[in-house]
Amino acid sequence: MLSSSWAKFVYVVCMEAEGEGVDVHVRMYAPGSGVPEDPATGSAAAALGGYLSAADGTSEASLSWTVEQGIEMGRPSILHVEADRMHGVTSAIRVGGSAVRVSRGTMEVPS
Repeated sequence: MLSSSWAKFVYVVCMEAEGEGVDVHVRMYAPGSGVPEDPATGSAAAALGGYLSAADGTSEASLSWTVEQGIEMGRPSILHVEADRMHGVTSAIRVGGSAVRVSRGTMEVPS
């Protein structure tokens, strides 16, 4: 599907989550970047927070969502997204969560 598209990735969002206390279930596919599926995508969660904040439409608010990802691939992740709205616009987005190291390595940079 993506091979014939200009898009290198797709972020699928479902507002019905599986986990208790979770607001959003997402999946991130990026085969064009060599990543079949990503278990936790903070940058996409930040963009989602901006979208959800704008859709909320309140003038002044602190909003938050708990996002689950990676369940289907056996690497469940929880991301916490917060957005601040001031004067009718989104003024800040924050994303947090915890991580587990899945690999380790070194890189040599030529001088």
